[in-house]
Amino acid sequence: MQYFESNRPMQTLIPALRNIIISPKPFFSGLPPAAFYSNSIFFISILVFGASFIGVPFRDMSLLFLLPVSWGLTLIGIKFWASYLSWALRFFAKVKLTTANAFQLSAYAGAPMLLTAIPGVGILAYVWNLYLLWIALTHRCKIRSGMAVLIIAIPAVIFATFIAVVLTFSTQVFPQLGYY
Repeated sequence: MQYFESNRPMQTLIPALRNIIISPKPFFSGLPPAAFYSNSIFFISILVFGASFIGVPFRDMSLLFLLPVSWGLTLIGIKFWASYLSWALRFFAKVKLTTANAFQLSAYAGAPMLLTAIPGVGILAYVWNLYLLWIALTHRCKIRSGMAVLIIAIPAVIFATFIAVVLTFSTQVFPQLGYY
């Protein structure tokens, strides 16, 4: 099984993505522990940059100007998610997972997010991301599938509801946003 290595990105990126897509259970089962954030940050950064470039034909060039913002918000979001996963696994499942390892799981599970900039595919990528997180928790952390669903679903539903409310409110206050 090939995992991403930041010191060999060109040789390990495509094989790691292929392993995540084709055989996610063995991929997450054999995932070595992360001592540092470097591989995970580099991996997720490539995904964010790739999604921005994939999205240009479907949007416009302004997507590239927003790249630093989307990159920073993605890293901050995954850090918060990793902190939550580490806490939730310790609190609910009595499993110890460091924040660096939770960040690693979240980064690898974020591989489908490469496709979020394609219209109509974003929601499928989000669901696929949640499925990969479920596989990671059940196979890497060895917790029951129901517990993994509980740990993932509660914040995912809260986040989706929050986004829906913000988008609805935004289009009510700024009607011109509804045209996009």
